[in-house]
Amino acid sequence: MELLQRLAEKKAISSIIPLLQDSEAYVRDAAIEVVGQLNVRQAVPGIIPLLQDINGDVRDKAIKVLVQFRAKEAISSIIPLLKQKDSKTRIDAMAALLQLEAKEAIPDIAALLKDSDSNVRMEALNTLREMQGTEAIPEVTALLKDNESNVRIRAIEILTLLQGKAALPAVMPLLQDKDDAVRLSALRALQELGAQESIRGIMPLLRDNNAKIRFAALALLAKIKAKEAIPGIVLLLQDSDFEVRGNAISVLEDLQGKAAIPSIMPLLKDNVGHVRLRAINSLSKLQREALIPHLVAFLHDSDDRVRIRAMGLLKEFRDENKGISEKDVIPHLLPLLQSSDKNTRYTAVATLKDLQATGAVSSIVPLLRDSEIEVRLAALESVAKLQGQEAIPTIIHFLKDKDPAIRVGAMDALVELQGKEALLHIAPLLHDEAIEVRSQTQEKLSQMQDPLLTNLINKATTLLLVLCPILAFLPLFLTGKKFFASITVFIVSAFLLYRLADASLVVPYLRKGTMWREMYQTGLLFVFAGAMFLKLSWWIIVNLFKPSTDFEEDNITSKLN
Repeated sequence: MELLQRLAEKKAISSIIPLLQDSEAYVRDAAIEVVGQLNVRQAVPGIIPLLQDINGDVRDKAIKVLVQFRAKEAISSIIPLLKQKDSKTRIDAMAALLQLEAKEAIPDIAALLKDSDSNVRMEALNTLREMQGTEAIPEVTALLKDNESNVRIRAIEILTLLQGKAALPAVMPLLQDKDDAVRLSALRALQELGAQESIRGIMPLLRDNNAKIRFAALALLAKIKAKEAIPGIVLLLQDSDFEVRGNAISVLEDLQGKAAIPSIMPLLKDNVGHVRLRAINSLSKLQREALIPHLVAFLHDSDDRVRIRAMGLLKEFRDENKGISEKDVIPHLLPLLQSSDKNTRYTAVATLKDLQATGAVSSIVPLLRDSEIEVRLAALESVAKLQGQEAIPTIIHFLKDKDPAIRVGAMDALVELQGKEALLHIAPLLHDEAIEVRSQTQEKLSQMQDPLLTNLINKATTLLLVLCPILAFLPLFLTGKKFFASITVFIVSAFLLYRLADASLVVPYLRKGTMWREMYQTGLLFVFAGAMFLKLSWWIIVNLFKPSTDFEEDNITSKLN
């Protein structure tokens, strides 16, 4: 082995190939391995004889390497391995022939369909399937009577694939097979083939003990439009399996149309919600008006899906003016707002909105604080559409909710309820941390305001914000009429600033009642008061010194005289 390793490292191919004939099996095995690793294809003639080696490991290794080399010249030597006593060798040989695309081996592989080992028979079936071995159809057909159910199932699948509808006569008897899985496989094969002529063989399976087979038989009869099977399908509306009952409803709807209504109606009271829902859906397609007397009962159903479907029907009937009394229905909807199922709560809120149930606003408002985002958003929209003015304080509070979607929903609701009065509340969202909130707010405000006027107000507010402190200090440097005029300009500018700030979208922090407005106003008054104090102090100083200066001038004049 060490010698082989050194030869492999040196890639001494001429020295390795003779070792394929070594007397020791482990040396021959190792030599094949090295030849494969080094990809020495010229060793193929030396490997082929090893397919008959007395050692199983050597034979297996030889097959593996020959397949690796895609050595088609080895096919004639691999085929005899299909008759080896060892089942593993037979299976490996089939796998090798498949990889080498040895179609000439199909007759020999077909012979293994009679092998005593079921694993070999299964592998032979799989190999023939991959090779598209249509010439082996007689042998495959014979396996439909195999003792092993898994072999019979595989034979059905392969025969259907190789023959198509021509396989029907052979497959049909297996509908009566003793094994459930075989009968089900035969049904599925017929379903794929869509065999109209198989109806008589399928109909007895509607009474099969296995629910899966009854279900599959229903599906097949529906696919091939087997109207002659309707009496047997009607009986399945009382089947012990709820999935079979549900499927029977759909099949009858498809095959009978409106004629199925009397048979389906009793299933509105089935003990399984899934079946009741299937019955409702079928009847809503066939004759929706037949459901109107049952709507209130549906709203009290134990199954959430049935209640949700009933609410959907209410909206549809209202849109179609089917004469539904909303006053009679709404009291039955209100309890659904407290359902433990989020989808039921959501649908109940949306339905009350669609029915314009203004009296339900007080019941919807608590859902503004629901644990589910979708329910809260639906509640916001509904309260707004129903003009629930009493909810405005709560909605304003949600403008600061931690969830961006709720903040946007609250903004939309507030605008719906207040119109332009909502501007003062929603403008701060222009500075929201979430970009989607900012963009939605900008879009909403642009719809509510004249863009030119808004732009003018924003620029004027910004300008006055800077000018007012300057105007507050300006009177200090003026005298006479200019002094009084500057005070007037300052007062008017400050007044105008505060009015514009309430309407501006640029400085929402300067709106009435905000802390920043109080601080700015205090600072502005402090600057103005400081300017007035300095002005007054200067005037006092000037007037105190002016008399003494005049007295000295009079004394000098008298002395000169």
